[in-house]
Amino acid sequence: MNKFSLHPPTRQDLIAFQGLQRALTEKKAYIKINFKRLNKFRSPFFNPWENVLPLLFILGLSLALMIADNLIVGTAVLMVLCIGYAFLMPYFLEPFMQNRVTKRIIPRIEKFLVAWHYGGISIVLAADPRYSCQAPSGNWQQFIEAYFSDLIPQDMISKDAEKNA
Repeated sequence: MNKFSLHPPTRQDLIAFQGLQRALTEKKAYIKINFKRLNKFRSPFFNPWENVLPLLFILGLSLALMIADNLIVGTAVLMVLCIGYAFLMPYFLEPFMQNRVTKRIIPRIEKFLVAWHYGGISIVLAADPRYSCQAPSGNWQQFIEAYFSDLIPQDMISKDAEKNA
């Protein structure tokens, strides 16, 4: 994972993040990803092997056909498989990327803040997908407080209010 210089999470961030965790586990919200943004070299979620291994398989298969049969068949197979790779692989790889992003950002706020700073993710309401908060321009704390205030631990909020009073 790439290192971003981020400030340590504040107490308010931790409280809002606990509300987000509860919303995600209770399926009241979900994380939506932008695959094109996250499937780049500097992304914290990029896995180069997911992109390289299919290409190596395509090249190996076409080379084997060129040697075993003839050059025209091997070249035709190479062209067809490369076109299939270009159009179909993003649809095939997107669920894997979605699973990886969700599993990494739900347990720890530090990883969530890195992902939010990088961008390419958004928090979406499960009840109405038209309402979402996109990273990094959106304010995720306000979004959580507005839509999931019942899931934020109230005892922690009351302790903060007593300290501030």
